[in-house]
Amino acid sequence: MILSSPHVHTQFCDGRSTAEEMVLSALSHGCRSLGFSSHARQNFAFHSAMSPEAETAYITEVRRLQKAYADKIRIWLGVELDSYSCADTAPYDYIIGSVHYLPDESGFVAIDGASEPLYALLKSFYKGDGIAMARDYYLAYGAMMRARKPQIGGHFDLLRKWNKACHLFDEDSPLYRQHALYALEAAYESGVILEVNTGGMARYGAESPYPAKWQLEAWHEMGGEVILASDCHYAPDLLSHYNDAVELLRKIGYEKVRVLGTDREMFEETELEPVQL
Repeated sequence: MILSSPHVHTQFCDGRSTAEEMVLSALSHGCRSLGFSSHARQNFAFHSAMSPEAETAYITEVRRLQKAYADKIRIWLGVELDSYSCADTAPYDYIIGSVHYLPDESGFVAIDGASEPLYALLKSFYKGDGIAMARDYYLAYGAMMRARKPQIGGHFDLLRKWNKACHLFDEDSPLYRQHALYALEAAYESGVILEVNTGGMARYGAESPYPAKWQLEAWHEMGGEVILASDCHYAPDLLSHYNDAVELLRKIGYEKVRVLGTDREMFEETELEPVQL
């Protein structure tokens, strides 16, 4: 199995490690490719995304690392684009399309930030209707896939990050599932590779990757492709919980997954096998 992650954050946005530390971690784990995906510029929540100056430095540094480690690992320059981003994506090799925010009367609330603002949004803006909040999230996700057509769909059901603690909505509700399936269908029609994201497991103890198992089952039935992604913010966690994701995907019926290419092709296919860490 070719080891890699297309979803990596460094100190150019909200990561803890430098880009070179990520490359060295990838080499120590036996990775044959690696993709950087800093949060694209946006006009709010500046602490989470790249500034114009950081973006210039980010592109320069990743291009430097591509040359410096060309004989050891294939490095790709990507970007994680939010649905409300203002960034130009022309400089990047690939895009991860994600939805991190929901709007309210005064701006935007981060879905994966602190739980209190999201719970307040539920109570004030949605009058306690968590299914309506989920509907707006999945509508935004579907619209993002159709409008921007990213190569990779990021952490599909991120909205459930705080659901267990805050009881935002019923994940077994038929209406919730209907809204999620709408977004899955939009992603499939847009030709997106859906990431199986283990970042929540590494950073805050999530029990399983994004998306949920039933969503991955539905994606598999559609014929959708997947890619393993760590959403790594700290270099030692680069392949954290990959074996959990491998086990889950094999139970669903996947035998192969996509991976960032090791040469000129952006994506390759690799056998789905347990990872020797």
